[in-house]
Amino acid sequence: MKTIVCVILVSLLVFPGITSCLSNRPDQDDVIGGAYLSEQEELTKVINAIVKDAEEVNIEGLKSAHLESVKFSKFGPRTFERQDVASTNETEAAFFGSISNYKQEVRDLKIDVFDDVAVATYYPYVSYVLNGEEIKGSGRQTFVFVHTQHGWKLVHEHGTPKQK
Repeated sequence: MKTIVCVILVSLLVFPGITSCLSNRPDQDDVIGGAYLSEQEELTKVINAIVKDAEEVNIEGLKSAHLESVKFSKFGPRTFERQDVASTNETEAAFFGSISNYKQEVRDLKIDVFDDVAVATYYPYVSYVLNGEEIKGSGRQTFVFVHTQHGWKLVHEHGTPKQK
């Protein structure tokens, strides 16, 4: 009888601790303060893929980065008005179709993950050729991502060119 009681007591004390360790990742216990390191790594790859798609004028790749939803929005950098996903895809296709030799460097990337939502900010340094003239510039970029069954998707973009 003593053995059964001991087994039950030990099970009651140890089992919750074991299941707690198995079910929680230490870097994600706190949605505000958690590190979400693997998600930051994933998002870095997503942002690098977006930059590569822009450099290679892969319009379908750029489109696929956006959340196909009425909840998508974008501000700037080429138009002042708020854009939806359709107008964003249209303006991006027109812009990247009108330039050549596009290059972008992502500087000082900061990614904050809040469970299934993430905010990435960085300073893009770009160069491209438009109508035979080389254009260089920099600015600020904000991406807001949501994690979907198809991976991380852009739900909001905001780009601001640096004022000269």
